[in-house]
Amino acid sequence: MVVSYDKAIQVKALLPAFRRDGRTSLQDEPRSGRPNTANNDWNTARVDELIKVDRRVKLKEISPTLDIPKTNVYEIVHDKHDYRKVSARRVPKMLSHEHKRQRVEISQILLHRCQQEGDETVGEGPGGDHRARNKLLEHLITGDETWLHLSTPETKRASMTWKHSSSRVTKKFKVQQK
Repeated sequence: MVVSYDKAIQVKALLPAFRRDGRTSLQDEPRSGRPNTANNDWNTARVDELIKVDRRVKLKEISPTLDIPKTNVYEIVHDKHDYRKVSARRVPKMLSHEHKRQRVEISQILLHRCQQEGDETVGEGPGGDHRARNKLLEHLITGDETWLHLSTPETKRASMTWKHSSSRVTKKFKVQQK
């Protein structure tokens, strides 16, 4: 029997109980019950295989497959294999090399055209200064302001995958439906 007051154990109460039970060693004695056999090398390797086959597999799906508790699966995945569940980083658009090349060509054409047309002097400004501006630049739209409804077939949580802590983060592009 252990009596504690203010988190301090009273040795007076502990010592008689220790002697009464006939204990002479301070080491732990063997315990009854089933030993923890779930965290063996075979289960560890199987968990790793299941994750590599399907990076979106959930712990609650691995547990019944291997017939081991979910807490042990968690320990194997997080502590032994150092896997973390991450979602892909959202990127607004995926431009191919062809798209990038077209953008460069169009930009060069517009720049050349601006240089050819030159600047036009506009009337006096509020401070009496004469401002020069290019008419072509006034008619260009430089922002990318597109309003489209985005339909994502899966949620961010559903698209999460297992990655090692040293792995690079994958990118997920927004898909626009027409």
